Amino acid sequence: MGLNLYKHSKIATNKIDLSNEILGYDISKIMFDNNESVLRKTNYAQVAIYIYSCILFDIIKRNNDEPKVVAGHSLGEFSALYANNTYSFETGLKIVNVRAKAMRECEKNAEGKMSAVIGMDQKKISELCMGTDAQIANINSNQQIVISGSADSIDSVSDSLKNHGAKRIIPLPVSGAFHSKLMSDAKPKLKDIISNAVFNESSMPIVSNYDAVLRSDANDIKKALIEQIDNPVLWSESIKELSKVNSNFIEIGPKKVLSGIVKKIDESLHISSFNSYNDVERYLHV
Repeated sequence: MGLNLYKHSKIATNKIDLSNEILGYDISKIMFDNNESVLRKTNYAQVAIYIYSCILFDIIKRNNDEPKVVAGHSLGEFSALYANNTYSFETGLKIVNVRAKAMRECEKNAEGKMSAVIGMDQKKISELCMGTDAQIANINSNQQIVISGSADSIDSVSDSLKNHGAKRIIPLPVSGAFHSKLMSDAKPKLKDIISNAVFNESSMPIVSNYDAVLRSDANDIKKALIEQIDNPVLWSESIKELSKVNSNFIEIGPKKVLSGIVKKIDESLHISSFNSYNDVERYLHV
């Protein structure tokens, strides 16, 4: 992950070397190694994705592409806040590191799972989750809603969803019950570091995961970012808010998951993805 960028981009080299210093361990070794099981651990995956996304953004920005508005799905909200100059790369990395470690502790304390529910409306899913610790975690589109909770509850609710007409239930390859109340114990540590961090008045607005509201005020952004950790990601509504500002989207990150989701929300939106050195190379014609 990011090895070609590190070899060919001074921006990547500088940011990854700086990240090693800030984190106090060699995140580059974990990113560049082929051992995906280690990289997938929450405490490493979150910081790696944040670093990688910020690098891609900086390379694209150097080509004079300045966004009008930003948003990020779950962890992506943190690199989005770097992209709109709410905080420095270093500040964002320190926050993400605390978030990742705190969420990793939550995973150790309670085995959690997440599954995508295809072809069932939000109201019906909520009804079938009642009485369990499973809950809606991501509202990605009308046809794709993710549930999160303890392993037993997700298994039980998944059976119930199938029996009530869900087209598909897809277990997600994640290590915990993100955006559920099983992550609430991580909130105090996240609140502490965010509350004390320097947030600037952003140069362009962000649409927050927590409530799909467009905001620029630093204190308002902090509050929404803290609430994000154990509340649903309102992605479908966020995309609708973004599209009121601009219909051209750029997805930045290690995969192209959001491109497909955006098209399901509104086929008229145009979206380009930049996920690797090859994408950036083609884009910059180098």
